This record gives sequence, C-alpha cells and structure tokens, in this order.
Amino acid sequence: MRELLKGVTSLPDVEIGQSPEDFKVIAERTLENREKSIYYLGNVELLLEAYEQAYEDDFYIPTRIKRGIFVKILAPDTVVMRKYQSCDAEEQRETRCLPEDVVMDYSVMLHDDTVVFFGKDEVLYGLTVISPAIAHTMKAMFNDMWRNATA
Repeated sequence: MRELLKGVTSLPDVEIGQSPEDFKVIAERTLENREKSIYYLGNVELLLEAYEQAYEDDFYIPTRIKRGIFVKILAPDTVVMRKYQSCDAEEQRETRCLPEDVVMDYSVMLHDDTVVFFGKDEVLYGLTVISPAIAHTMKAMFNDMWRNATA
C-alpha cells in the first residue's frame, strides 16, 4: 500500500465524528458553503437522529436560509420524508423521492469539496472526506439520480 501511495501527491482529508458536538461541526461547515448548495442523498431519519429538532429549527435552518444556501434532498418515500417535503418552499429546499428499488443504508451529504457519509452500525457516525475530485464525482452521481427522481 505504501508503494501505491508514493505516487499520490495529495490524499483527501478524512475525519470521523460520533458525538452531538461533532455533528454540529459537520452541519456548521455547510453554512460556510461557497457554492450555496447542499445535496443530501439518503434517509431523512438519520438527520433527525444526528441533530436535535430544536437545533435545526432555531439555528441551522434559519441561518442557512439567511445565507442563501439551497438544499436538494433525495430520500426514500417515507412519512418523515413527506413531512420534510411539505416545508420545502419555506425552508429553501427541494425534496424528491428515490425509486423504491434504491435502498439507502447510509446517507451522503455533499457541499463544495466535502462529502459526508452518515451511517449507523452500532452507533451513528459521520465520515467526512474532503476532496475536490471525490466531491465532483459524487455530485455527478447525485445529479443523475436527481433527474430520474419523482417529486
């Protein structure tokens, strides 16, 4: 492995977060978003587990809206997703349904050069990868899925 890595000039930065404070750091980085867009693919329920509703309602969403950052969400069609979708206009967001055959065990959040994988095995965690190339590829995949998703 070391031989393979010798030719790589720069590796992505990688971090793992597991605490409520870590998840707030992940969220607040999106508020410094240069592209003014956040792409989220996966279970909305994982977001609810990572962030207290009061944090989202009282700080995160109002701050994101003030800063003009739009969110696109692709999620399985669930009651929770439909609740999110019902507030899309007022929360500067668009939510679309994934096809039924797309199963999402993990969720992915993309912005700028950052990709965050949210997963829950025994505990909830966020794996952040900062890489322009990886983020660009993941956004292309997201946009392809977006074109085929239903409102």
